[in-house]
Amino acid sequence: MPRRAFGTTRRLPSGRWQARYYAPDGKRRSSPESFLTKTDAGRWLAKVETEMSRGQWTDPTAAAAMLRGYAEAWLTQRTVKGKPLAPRTVQSYRHSLDAHILPTLGELRLAAITPAVVRTWHAGTLTSGETAARQAYATLRAILNTAVADDVIPRNPCRIVGAGQPRSAERPLLDLGAVEAITAHMPQHFRTLVTVAFWASLRIGEAVSLQRRDVDLDAGTLRVERQQVELTGKRPLETAPKMASRRTVHLPTQAVEALRQHLTEHPRLPAARLFTTKTGTQLRAYHVQQAWQTARRKAGYPQARIHDLRHASLTLNAQLGATTAELMRRAGHASARAAQHYQHAAESRDKDLAALLSKLDTTQGHTEGTRLDRRPQVGRADGRA
Repeated sequence: MPRRAFGTTRRLPSGRWQARYYAPDGKRRSSPESFLTKTDAGRWLAKVETEMSRGQWTDPTAAAAMLRGYAEAWLTQRTVKGKPLAPRTVQSYRHSLDAHILPTLGELRLAAITPAVVRTWHAGTLTSGETAARQAYATLRAILNTAVADDVIPRNPCRIVGAGQPRSAERPLLDLGAVEAITAHMPQHFRTLVTVAFWASLRIGEAVSLQRRDVDLDAGTLRVERQQVELTGKRPLETAPKMASRRTVHLPTQAVEALRQHLTEHPRLPAARLFTTKTGTQLRAYHVQQAWQTARRKAGYPQARIHDLRHASLTLNAQLGATTAELMRRAGHASARAAQHYQHAAESRDKDLAALLSKLDTTQGHTEGTRLDRRPQVGRADGRA
């Protein structure tokens, strides 16, 4: 009988049969269990050989690892585009692991986490709220995606459609009147910050980290070089923003004039902070958020969040015709997906714009050659073709 081409079988002292083979890493593996007959052992080897030829083989010893240990290593080694995770991202992952994932799934082998197990676990996390469940599911899916890439498991068992996607309702859009009304109710020392944050489409963490040297009034520009990150239970961190978020923003006149007056009233060294508390100490995003909550109620917009300021600014840019690439650059977005959100918000006003156009008087108030009921004049300057 010709010798088997893939793997070998041997009879154990117990009389049962064991299968052995060399894995792609060059190490010899044994079947996790013995077989009653040599034929059964041979069939198991044939199955393993088929999995290897199809690229579906996984290391059985790695798949036997517990999720807890694998997840801890994943969090330590996780990078995005070759860079370590941001502190806030680490804190978010850590919370999802400790509060929702590891207590239930931590002691399970990776190979034992099936779609059915995930569905049952996910149903339980929903009792903690939709946002918590979404974040925990997205974290688990990311961990197991890495396990698939590591050839630890053949396929990710997280297959609940839409479970990791945010489904928050569309935020109400602040118009210029609302922004001005809320800004007017902010404390005096915060008004320029809010004005600049709106017209420059800044994140509040970026605005509170600005320094005097970041402003060039002659050029009408503002450099975003750093951001403040608020961490639960810790002092805020000031870090460099993501690569795409480091940018130079051109300012409209409203922001330039507000900054000009602010710098006249508060002359400082070039490296000094642009905005501070009323007493001159370091400003935190938390301080601005608290003041915003009070101002929005006084202005009659109790549901307006501080982030709605940036949302309104970028949507306004989209309404004025900014392309996706232009929105990405102004907002500091690395992907088109976020920028397209503001274009979609602008497009949602199409019906309102049509209604406004319908109210235009097409026969009054237009000069010759521009009335909507006439064809435009084309040709010589005197109007003759």
